[in-house]
Amino acid sequence: MISQQGCKLNDEYVEDPVIPDVGTGMWYVGQVNTGGNAVYVKGKIVNGIQYAFVANGSAGLSIVNISSASSPAVVSSFQTNGFAREVLVDTVNSAYYAFVSDSVKGLYILNVSNPNSISTDTLISYSGVNSVCRKNNYLFAALSNGNVKVINISTLPATVTEVASFTTANIVNHIEISGNTAFLVENITGLEIVNITNPEIPVQYSVFHSPGNCYDVKIAEHLAYVADGNTGISVISVSNPSQPYFISTKNTETNVRFIDYSPNFLFTGEGGSGVEVLNVFNTVAPEYVGYYEPGGYCNSVHYFKAKVLVANGTAGLLILRF
Repeated sequence: MISQQGCKLNDEYVEDPVIPDVGTGMWYVGQVNTGGNAVYVKGKIVNGIQYAFVANGSAGLSIVNISSASSPAVVSSFQTNGFAREVLVDTVNSAYYAFVSDSVKGLYILNVSNPNSISTDTLISYSGVNSVCRKNNYLFAALSNGNVKVINISTLPATVTEVASFTTANIVNHIEISGNTAFLVENITGLEIVNITNPEIPVQYSVFHSPGNCYDVKIAEHLAYVADGNTGISVISVSNPSQPYFISTKNTETNVRFIDYSPNFLFTGEGGSGVEVLNVFNTVAPEYVGYYEPGGYCNSVHYFKAKVLVANGTAGLLILRF
C-alpha cells in the first residue's frame, strides 16, 4: 500500500496530488486536476456529450468533459461558497439540472443544460445538506443537522416547494432510492429504511445496524450492498424492508467508504488504499477482481460508460478501466 500524508477538512481528507501508480486488474486512463478537493462524482450525458460532475469540496462544482477519457478537460466550475459534498444530475421539464448538496450553504439547484455555462436557478438556504436523491417530481434532501426535507420540483424553473419533513433516527449522510423505498445512510446507526410510496408522507419501515460503520449503500433488486468501513462490504437482504437481515460480509482489509454497483460488479472507494472492483456473479458473495492504488485519497466512485470515475481528492478526477 502507498503511504500518504494529509489533513482533514470538513470531515474529508485532503491529500497531496501524486502521479498514478500501476495496480492490478485495473488501469489508468486519464486524470485532471479540478482545482479543489474532489469528494464525489457522477457521470451524465448532456446534449450527446459525456461529462463528469464533481463535487469539489470548498471549490464547489466542477464539470469535466470526459468524451476523451485519456484527456479529460474541465469545462466550467461553480463556487458554492461552502463545501460541496454530493451532486445529482437529472432532467426536469426538458432541462438539465445539477442538485448540489453543500454541507454549509444548503441545496443549490443549477441549470446545466449548457455544461460550459452554469446558471443558478435556486438556492435553498438550509443550515447544510449532506445528500439529495430524487423520486419522480420529488427531491429528498438530508440536512446536515438532521432530518430529511421533501421538495416538489415539478414546477422548475419556477419556484420549488418544500412539502414534507421527515424526522430521522440519526443524521443522514447519504440517500439512495429504489422504487418506493428510501435508504438513509446514518453511519453508526446503520440504514434507516423508509416507505415513500407517497413522497409527501414518508413512513419508517425499519432501522438496520450493519456489522461495521455504514458509510454508503447501493441497491440491487432485493439486496443492499453496504460500504461498511473497516468491516468491508456487507450484504443485506431488503426484500422485506420491514425486516431486513444480514447475509454476508466481504472483508477487503481496507476502509470502504464509498460503493457503486453495475450489474455483476461492485466498485469501492477506499481512501488511501485506492479503488477495488469485485464481481457479484454470486450476488451474496462478492469476489475480488482487481484494484488500483493511485495515491492520494479515493473518495466516491462511479461506473459510467465503461469508465471508472474516481473523485481523487486534491488530485482531481481520475478515470480508470478494468
